[in-house]
Amino acid sequence: MPRPVPSRGQREDNRLSTDTGGAIAPRTQLLVYAVAFFTGSQVLIVSVILPLWALSLDASPVVIGLIISARQVLVVAFSIHGGALQDRFGPRAVIIVMGIAGAAVYVLYPLTPTVWGTVALQMVSGFLEVTGWIGAQTLVGGLLRGEPVYAGRMTAATRLGGFCAPILAGLSWQYFGPAFAFVATAGWVLVGTAVAWMLPDTRPRPAPAPPPPSEAAPAPVAASGVASQGRSMLPSFSDYVTTFRLLALPAVALVIACTFMRQAGSGVQNSFYGVWLKQVGFDAGAIGLLLGISNGISAVAALSVGWFSKRVKGHWLLIAMTMMAVVAIAVTPLLGTFFALAIAIGLRGVGQGYNFPLMLTIASKAVGPGLQGRVAALRISFNKFGSSLVPFFMGAVAEFAGLEAAFYLIGAIGVVALMGLGVWAARSPAFRTRSPGPG
Repeated sequence: MPRPVPSRGQREDNRLSTDTGGAIAPRTQLLVYAVAFFTGSQVLIVSVILPLWALSLDASPVVIGLIISARQVLVVAFSIHGGALQDRFGPRAVIIVMGIAGAAVYVLYPLTPTVWGTVALQMVSGFLEVTGWIGAQTLVGGLLRGEPVYAGRMTAATRLGGFCAPILAGLSWQYFGPAFAFVATAGWVLVGTAVAWMLPDTRPRPAPAPPPPSEAAPAPVAASGVASQGRSMLPSFSDYVTTFRLLALPAVALVIACTFMRQAGSGVQNSFYGVWLKQVGFDAGAIGLLLGISNGISAVAALSVGWFSKRVKGHWLLIAMTMMAVVAIAVTPLLGTFFALAIAIGLRGVGQGYNFPLMLTIASKAVGPGLQGRVAALRISFNKFGSSLVPFFMGAVAEFAGLEAAFYLIGAIGVVALMGLGVWAARSPAFRTRSPGPG
């Protein structure tokens, strides 16, 4: 039986995604890294301009918290649906649609100077941003084949974007005002969308058309293509069932557990880390510099994850680096000088630079090509759920036992949980027979 001849579009995609030696083409790599640079840094832009926008609305602290938290509402509820969209339509198409819609929403902020209007925009904008970011992560398992060396480079690009974007956002607000800052954010998103447009199309190929029916039998009436596509864009209960069933895979369960436990460090850094430093006398510039040090070191560390993953089994490296990131932030109250704090946050940056690409590669290699979007969405769902719990729990502990005790307690919980995860991994036949990921 003769082999089917690929279409011109398929031949072009193949040339874009691989070179003659079977390696991933440099142009494809650069496009994926550029998409990650822009899509992965949106959250940091928002963390700069949204609190300032809320203050300009004369919002109380409680209302400011409501505005910031509203960004996660649709994400927690529908991120798995967003992952299913990646698997149906391909990450390229989803990133483009979400980017165009997201840019339009950012322009609406200065045109809606009310609290409840901002809350509504936050809900929509948060879903669009995270769904686009799921698409960027899905590219790791698709175009980058789940290889840790490429995932590490993508993480470095993301961290570099996270270093540049907040600075540009702050300068835009400071020198040109809120409206320009939101328009500039929309422009940032559109640049990432334009880059995604140049990616190879990784949509599932349609099945070949059936042979024409005989004259004796009437041709079956096909369902409307528009109606079928419309239904496939709506949330489906079966997508949620399929996605949560992935937790039965040991490698996926390991990644999800580390994702959740990782919040024992990230949740602290994103909430009370700056509060503690402010209370002990560090100004905003010093706090920002410490966070910049963490992102910078994380970007450099991520470039070596491929080398280490060839020498250490992926699951052990993931658990160890996650634990290091948690401990490095938990010891903050013990450190009284900027130099000591910089060393600790730098070690946390190393841990974060390793654990993120390892989570991407281990999960992507555990599932087939048609589930890459859903496994990325599952990880993000637990990530967002954990990020909403840790600050609340830490605040409650600080209310009764003090903020210093809260740092230690959250860190201790994270370390004990990760030690338990290590015991489970050591006893699991799945990890004894082979590594769940690289290495």
